[in-house]
Amino acid sequence: MRDYRQNCGVARASDLLGERWTLLIVRDLLIAPRRFSELERRLKGMGTNLLAKRLKDLQAAGIIRQEEGETPHYVLTQMGQSLEPLVLELARWGMRWAGSSRKPGGLHFPDWDLLALKALFVPNIGQKHPIIAAFADGEWAAWVRIDSNAFGFGLGPSPAMPDIAFDCPISALRYQSAVVASLRPAQRKIASRFLDCFPISSNSPR
Repeated sequence: MRDYRQNCGVARASDLLGERWTLLIVRDLLIAPRRFSELERRLKGMGTNLLAKRLKDLQAAGIIRQEEGETPHYVLTQMGQSLEPLVLELARWGMRWAGSSRKPGGLHFPDWDLLALKALFVPNIGQKHPIIAAFADGEWAAWVRIDSNAFGFGLGPSPAMPDIAFDCPISALRYQSAVVASLRPAQRKIASRFLDCFPISSNSPR
């Protein structure tokens, strides 16, 4: 792991996080715990040996830990979870300044959009009741719960009855009017309240 040998918080953080792929590992573990094989599939191009080294370095730094069991997997420690604001701010910066063009053949997993949606979330103190939205795209499913000042999410079916069922991936929310029009009339008003918390448009990067 690199060492800038500088007595500066930015330099010390860069010592831990500045290596290539490191923040992408943190990104994926912010969404859910992952097995080694899952991380390898989601970080295509990284290589098995480099992934193993990065995971070892992150464990040594106290950012992640490996949980044993029938299917051993990696999770973020409290220290690792505290990186979420940094990752969300990077997502916001990237969506605003790094360009919206998609790389031909670029890899994309729909649950990455959960973090993008959280980065775009604008609390609404006037919202009196939580809203749970379910998303489905083929075999992929996820849910989002918002209230007046909080955003939560998870993979798989919603643990509670959703208020809205979006039969589309999160990226489709860029076209809000079309998505709302495709819903049953009873859900359109709730969907509009939900979408009001996210400044997304057809010009927003995915």
